[in-house]
Amino acid sequence: MQRVLERLEILYTIGGGPGANRVGYSREEDTAHEFAAAWMQEAGLDVDVDEARNLIGRRGDARVWTGSHLDSVPNGGRFDGALGVVAGIEAAARLPDAPLAVVAFRAEETGPMGSRALGELPEAFLEVHIEQGPVLAGAGEPLGVVTSIAGQARGQVVFEGRADHAGTTPMNARDDALVEAARFVLHVREAAAGRGVATVGAVEVEPNAVNVVPGRVVVSVDVRAPDAEQLGDLIAAIGFEPTWRTDPVAMWGPPFDVLSDLMPEAPRLVSGAGHDAMVLADAGVPTGMLFVRSLNEGASHSPEEHTSDEDVALAVYTLTDALAALTAR
Repeated sequence: MQRVLERLEILYTIGGGPGANRVGYSREEDTAHEFAAAWMQEAGLDVDVDEARNLIGRRGDARVWTGSHLDSVPNGGRFDGALGVVAGIEAAARLPDAPLAVVAFRAEETGPMGSRALGELPEAFLEVHIEQGPVLAGAGEPLGVVTSIAGQARGQVVFEGRADHAGTTPMNARDDALVEAARFVLHVREAAAGRGVATVGAVEVEPNAVNVVPGRVVVSVDVRAPDAEQLGDLIAAIGFEPTWRTDPVAMWGPPFDVLSDLMPEAPRLVSGAGHDAMVLADAGVPTGMLFVRSLNEGASHSPEEHTSDEDVALAVYTLTDALAALTAR
């Protein structure tokens, strides 16, 4: 296990701190792929790079793949993506005769770009990833089996008012677009209760001056739900027109079945975040996903992201067992 932890540390320090700084298709992501390529070769894998610059290490007739991504958001966490790649390489080293492949996808955080451009599809895929949330920690469970990845929809809502002088316009004579937008933000929060999750994360105020009543405001809306019906209900309850939408994607087939058999008592979770596993499952590849407990109240995409050494070790052991079962079929 020390090798896994040391490799995670090497990846984390690329680009300098604070946090992980390996933006997709940057020199820092290139450096991470160079390290991973060397580790794949040490594990006895033949290394190749496809047209999208995904890194693939394979052994024999590799129809079963595992892996994740090595890019990060700016000031990201130690484990996001990197754990799935490093764990996959370690599992391959522990299964020296198994015909399998380990992949490091490019630019997951900005797409996912690499997995969407994958030149060939495996016959099965298994991804290990930190939960990026507090559910497993709250349940006192180190690992969970992902059942599906939530559907998402995004759009914008525009509020038109009238820009006026902040000192001379009486309060009862104002048409303040930001006040209406603020009411909408609270409405979004209330509408999500029992339906999924919804977020207003970006607000553009015009003219954005301290002494002017806001005349126009544009707010973003991001909604997510575990099934298509709930996603539609949430969109309708909020009352906005999405400009982008993806339906939920279920994990399925032998990879999901093997994880379920290995961990019959482990929690089943819906992932609120998108992953490379979502892309492959949606493309018709039998796919399973293993979540690893996130500590620090589920902090992720930040230097506060943390997972214990013991949970990392258990994830590697479980992945190894799952890959052994899948490649023996």
